[in-house]
Amino acid sequence: MQAFFHFPKIGTQVPKKQGADTLLYGEKARYNGGMAKKIIIADDHSLLRAGIKSWIEKHSSFKVELDAGTVAECDAIVESFKSEKRAAQDYIAVVDISFKNDGAGGPEENCGFEIMKKFSQLGIACVAFSSHDSGGFVERAMSAEIGAKAFVSKNADENVLLSALEAVDEGRTYIQAELVSGLLETRDISQTFTKKERLVADALALQKTNAQVAKELGLSEKTVLNYLSSLYDKTGVSNKIEFLERLGRV
Repeated sequence: MQAFFHFPKIGTQVPKKQGADTLLYGEKARYNGGMAKKIIIADDHSLLRAGIKSWIEKHSSFKVELDAGTVAECDAIVESFKSEKRAAQDYIAVVDISFKNDGAGGPEENCGFEIMKKFSQLGIACVAFSSHDSGGFVERAMSAEIGAKAFVSKNADENVLLSALEAVDEGRTYIQAELVSGLLETRDISQTFTKKERLVADALALQKTNAQVAKELGLSEKTVLNYLSSLYDKTGVSNKIEFLERLGRV
């Protein structure tokens, strides 16, 4: 059985939730296919970075030119592209979602989303590479907001990552086969959210209290609690942490 799920046909659509961009598998991205041979690895585990670098360079023509183990180092790479005018389309970044913040402020974990967002805005194609591989994490990483072009679980075989890099290099989007069903399930559940439930879901954050969410949305705290109860029922969870995990937000 093949380890990956390719979508070579341009314009093949995955059912989308309300308000979300349709994911076009096999679509031609803005990157120049066949040109992105330089790799950036962003992961806060040094041994993993070294292992990925060694394996990629041994089994492909890709060369790991840059790597980062902290948020500050990732930001330095971003600044180097701005100041040195590197050709962003020649690079692909492999980014771990569960990147821990190094004291620079912001969320403590899952900083990889913000890192991918910054790289994508420069025109660097990103491959999300994470042990957090539920449908919510896949959807968020591949969303227009974050901009990843591929998603691979850290539990996958090394050849899966290489196949993803090759697909992105050719200008295609790519998701590991085993992760597609979770993505579709998350989208199906999200389609059941009412407009007000979606507003509450979008405003929810681990660091926010229900009172803060209520104030932000101009609702009573009791009303927010009622919406949260409905959201938890629809997603099959029992608390805020589980809900945010289900949606790839924590």
